[in-house]
Amino acid sequence: MNTDVRAIVERLHSEAPFTDVHVHPSMKAWMFGRNLWRHYCSGKAWNPFSSRSDFKTLTKGGVGTIWAAHYIPERPLFDNCLLAKIAAALLVPDSGRLFKGSLFQRLNEMMDALEREVGRKPDKVEVAKSAADVRRIRGEGKIAIVHAVEGAHVLEGNIDNLDALARRGVAMLTLTHFYPNGLAAHVDGIPKDMFIRKLCDFKFGAGGSPSLSEFGRSVLRKLKAVRMLLDISHCTPEAREAIYKEVGRDRPIIASHVGVKRYRDDPYNLSDEEIRLIADGGGAVGVIFMSYWLDAANPKNGLPAIWNTIEHLHSVTDSWDHILLGTDFDGFTDPPDDLRDASQVGKVTGMLLDRGLPEDAIKKILGGNAQRLLETGWR
Repeated sequence: MNTDVRAIVERLHSEAPFTDVHVHPSMKAWMFGRNLWRHYCSGKAWNPFSSRSDFKTLTKGGVGTIWAAHYIPERPLFDNCLLAKIAAALLVPDSGRLFKGSLFQRLNEMMDALEREVGRKPDKVEVAKSAADVRRIRGEGKIAIVHAVEGAHVLEGNIDNLDALARRGVAMLTLTHFYPNGLAAHVDGIPKDMFIRKLCDFKFGAGGSPSLSEFGRSVLRKLKAVRMLLDISHCTPEAREAIYKEVGRDRPIIASHVGVKRYRDDPYNLSDEEIRLIADGGGAVGVIFMSYWLDAANPKNGLPAIWNTIEHLHSVTDSWDHILLGTDFDGFTDPPDDLRDASQVGKVTGMLLDRGLPEDAIKKILGGNAQRLLETGWR
């Protein structure tokens, strides 16, 4: 990237601002006591030492806002994988937290861990509690952190826990994840060709009935009442269909880190009809930075697949208003070789410039759409 293009990319990242709507810096801060102001290594999938969204890489990449997805690993993950259980016991301080105790309490501990890291340099990073906060924090030249939660298993069947999350400033809830949670049916969310699947007999129980339970419907109503955004990533197509019918155009729906069936026909990904339904309700689709979900060929480099997905979302909706970026960095993912961590996200912006997109469209994709969703769907 030449100097002139780099200057344009930096300006666009600042003005948009560049927003990652699904990223996991807090998981390793909580599990390992990780210093998020230090970059360890970018690593590959399932590497416990990898550090792809620490504050150093976020700053280097010009990321302005992140929706920090707090995910407490489901307990069956360790029951199904002895290797994961042994690794956790050896590498995670106070590893008993992973196997016992209240999931909701653990979630709050994870948010505490991220906020402690933020507190190390409050002149550089700040937690936002509203869309207005995001604008103010960015105006002060700092990275804005928005709390989000991945997996309603942490509610432990208690809908009142949503009130507590809303009071804490959580902006979005991803309804499902790897295992059944009594709320909505989930897909198999770990790629079939990942090496870990050769070592562990995961019993994810994907699919199942009902697609959306009565508790799930009550959670949808509660999310509306507390003005928290709804993320349908990891839900089955049947569960998503039930959610579309339940929510209608009443409020925006987000799929924060997915691909499209056009390029990988998997239940995890969205059909064209779903993309239109989400757009009609004012929602948006976040493009994941993982080649497996974006292209059936699973190429090592991901930029072309990211572009193809963005272009397809635009062609289906005839708009740039419903596209987000949700990297899933530091989740259970294998990022592309050409986008190994947050320091390299400027390559995506450079690609959009090379493709001839006007700046107003690029700024929508980078962060304008995300900010609009915060302003319309978050209290």
